[in-house]
Amino acid sequence: MKLLLNAALIAALGLGAAACTVVTDPSSASSAGGSGSTTFMNRQQQVAEFANVNLDRIKQDMSAGQGEYLASLATLLGVESARQPEFFMFTQAKFTVLFPNDQTTAPEMLTTLNRAMQADPRFGQRLALN
Repeated sequence: MKLLLNAALIAALGLGAAACTVVTDPSSASSAGGSGSTTFMNRQQQVAEFANVNLDRIKQDMSAGQGEYLASLATLLGVESARQPEFFMFTQAKFTVLFPNDQTTAPEMLTTLNRAMQADPRFGQRLALN
């Protein structure tokens, strides 16, 4: 009986282990079984990539003065969660400066946002894009 229970336990563990899946982040530069060299994006690159991919949603959130993409941008920029409501109002007030036309690119918006934040005492000390 003990032998039968041990065999059943071993079989169950084997099936459980076989069901495990390795999940990799497709946005990361590393992969399992790769060459061993790992490249990570620095904060500035993360902000730039996030803004490039989500510019339209960030633009909508800035226009509204709130939203999950704007909150994510604030976090990536290093804006403390307690200051994020101020950041939301700040970007909403600066919306026409940040997006002067429909062709404004993510790098242009980020450059303008960086300058505006550096000039503002609430945010100037905590920037990721220095």
